[in-house]
Amino acid sequence: MFKKLFSEFRIPVRFHILFWIVYFVFNFFRFASINKDYCYSLKSNLVEFPLNMIITYFTIYFLIPRFVLKKKYLQFFLYFVMSLVIFYIVRTGLNYLLVSKDLWPEAQGQQEPFTLIHIVEVMIGTIYVVALVSAIKLAYDWISEKRKNDELQRIQLQTELDFLKSQIQPHFFFNTLNNLYALVIKQSPNAPDVVMKLSEIM
Repeated sequence: MFKKLFSEFRIPVRFHILFWIVYFVFNFFRFASINKDYCYSLKSNLVEFPLNMIITYFTIYFLIPRFVLKKKYLQFFLYFVMSLVIFYIVRTGLNYLLVSKDLWPEAQGQQEPFTLIHIVEVMIGTIYVVALVSAIKLAYDWISEKRKNDELQRIQLQTELDFLKSQIQPHFFFNTLNNLYALVIKQSPNAPDVVMKLSEIM
């Protein structure tokens, strides 16, 4: 399954790696600057980073092709919301077990996890990265498809041109030989020139 998934990547793998490195560094410094705690930011991002990758690739390589591109929007919405709920539960649980009992240190005042405001805050951040990667993927696919269609159109035009050339050349050669035959019968002095020009053309 994973082999098939990676074989379907149209964007080169190095660009995937570069994007996630930039995303990780950005998130690390963003949360570190808010909390003034680089250790917590590193640990929490190490927990959340693979989860963000999983939900992002699940969305763009499974949900979008199977539902959005087939105009099954309701099914897409339901599956996407379910994946967000699972993401939130797993993320919160892993942060609690592996990082810190204080699951929302950047919040103003005393805020608890598993409240509506915390769920919305986490889901908005997840939707942001999924939407960003999806936009990049769809833009890249659109450009690739346009290039492919342009190349196919060029090949089709070249094929049609070659076909027309193959049709024209025998008629041209036949007519020229007829004209040359007439010049030879008349013993025209132009006959040698016609032979030379025909030889150059052919």
